Amino acid sequence: MRRVVWLVVAVMAVPGVVQAQPAEVAAQIKMIDVQPAEMDKATWKDRRRDAARKLGQSKDKRALPVLIKLADSETFDIIGEIAIEALGNLGDGAAVATLQKIAADAKRDKSTRDLAKKAIGKIEASPTSRTTAAGTAPVTVPPAATATATATGKPVTAPATSATRAPAGGRGLAAGTAAGTAAGTAAGTAAGTGTAAGTATAAGTGTAAGTASGDGARGAVLGGDGKDAGIVLPVVADDALAAYERITFAGGTASLGYDSVRKRFDFDADVAGLYQKRVEREAMAWGLDLGAHVVGGYINPTGVSASRGLQVDVTADGEVRLYKGTVYGIGRAAAATQFNYVSDVDAGNPDNTLKDTRLTADLQAALGVGYGRLLDVGAAIRVRRLGRTIEAAHALGRPIDAATARRLELTWWALRGERSTYRALVTTVAILREAGVLLGEPDAGLSYELLNVLRDSQLFLRPSGFDAQLAFAEGYLKRPDQPVSNESGRVEQLLASAAYGSQLDDDKLEVSGTGYGRLRLFAPDNQPSPWAAGATARVRRFAYGDHGDPLGALDVSATLQVSNDDLMNSQIGQRLTGQLGFTWWLNAASGVRLAANLGEDRGAVFLGAELSAAYGFLDGTFAR
Repeated sequence: MRRVVWLVVAVMAVPGVVQAQPAEVAAQIKMIDVQPAEMDKATWKDRRRDAARKLGQSKDKRALPVLIKLADSETFDIIGEIAIEALGNLGDGAAVATLQKIAADAKRDKSTRDLAKKAIGKIEASPTSRTTAAGTAPVTVPPAATATATATGKPVTAPATSATRAPAGGRGLAAGTAAGTAAGTAAGTAAGTGTAAGTATAAGTGTAAGTASGDGARGAVLGGDGKDAGIVLPVVADDALAAYERITFAGGTASLGYDSVRKRFDFDADVAGLYQKRVEREAMAWGLDLGAHVVGGYINPTGVSASRGLQVDVTADGEVRLYKGTVYGIGRAAAATQFNYVSDVDAGNPDNTLKDTRLTADLQAALGVGYGRLLDVGAAIRVRRLGRTIEAAHALGRPIDAATARRLELTWWALRGERSTYRALVTTVAILREAGVLLGEPDAGLSYELLNVLRDSQLFLRPSGFDAQLAFAEGYLKRPDQPVSNESGRVEQLLASAAYGSQLDDDKLEVSGTGYGRLRLFAPDNQPSPWAAGATARVRRFAYGDHGDPLGALDVSATLQVSNDDLMNSQIGQRLTGQLGFTWWLNAASGVRLAANLGEDRGAVFLGAELSAAYGFLDGTFAR
């Protein structure tokens, strides 16, 4: 009798357990169909999307018509793509016809069509599915089965569990690039390696969604069709930790005038240019800096009198590091030269005429050891800002992985020379959609915020890490003859340096510092043997508008310098300076900066201000 009672209780309990899920499914369906009176539209949109996701996970057949309707009709909201993915998770063959219609609809964007193909693959790979795909025989593909495909006449095999979008970056991914069949399905793709479940290739060297990739010297060509054609990605090694290439021009005072009273022309200019390239890899790093600075002036009054002045500085600095863990050996070479020309012709008094030409030059080579590594992580910060922006807009499908980040950064690098950000935005959205990071096409608000991230001019020269080195340098200095002996000829030095950088508070606060030391060794008796040391600490706070607009940066810095010139038994000299400044950014590498300076030098106090402007372009960066 007891057994009968327990049996009755168990039988009565089962419907109660089963009914709990249908009640929840019904509530989710109602949430999709009807906006609650007490709920605003924005909140309802979020709840609808969440309900669609849950319906796809419920495995309840009543969810099928609701999800099919959403997938077919919702083309202007993310919920349409959520429904497509949910149909794949539901695994019901009745959804294949709708998904095939979406996959073949040229009016739908490519990422939506690819998502539909992926959902078809999931349904066909489901153990409970018995579907007919585009004229093929009904098939069942168990999750752990192996699919056989034929590509270019050669049979190959790939695990059915690899039926996902292949990772971006590296050798490319396959998404509808060649004709192949897998386990009897007709939606397959193949790039010489075969497919599994008809949606993606197994490991191989396929091409990426209309892109042609390769390992040649020019890198991959992104965007083989449409407006993105012809984007050649730079070549960056697989083990690259960071890289950059930048060209910057800076202009100081420049003027051209005519004085009608004294009847004379005046002209002066101050311009500078800098080229920098650096590649940081796990086992080695190398960098090159080339710079030039020209200051000139000309005064031409009436008559034969004239004044001319010109100073030209040219510098070159290169280094190579070989790493063993965090310790490295370093080789470095540097050269610098300065040319000065002054001509002051006095027509009234030839004895006052002055002409002087001087040339100075430095050549240095150094070998040493170091510890740590300091990287420019601006490109990585840009990727992180993209993820945070998309997540804040409730449009994040999944986090940005390393392969997608790599593809984004190399694309931005390739487009660095374009003044317009149009192609960078279009290509970025396409990459994020294809990777499943961005759900749906961004609306106007999100597009504007993404554009601000791409245009963010505060993501350049953003250091992270710690680096210290000690090196012995052998050099040769050419100096003009001076009344007082100075360093010249062969010079041996002991050089030390250290640098630190950290990005804090969601990359809006930066703390950095540098230090250096220099000591001359083995100096002749008639030449000084000076030493010098210094350190600088800086804090920068980056400001943004409500929608990610980069406004500027507030910076505070302090510098201490101590040295002994070892001339005429001079005492130790020191200089302490502080600076408070604000930079207003104009574009990706250009800005205007206003700063106040306070300094103390051997008891004398200096107070001043400076206004500077810089214009930069062709700035490509990468950071893993």
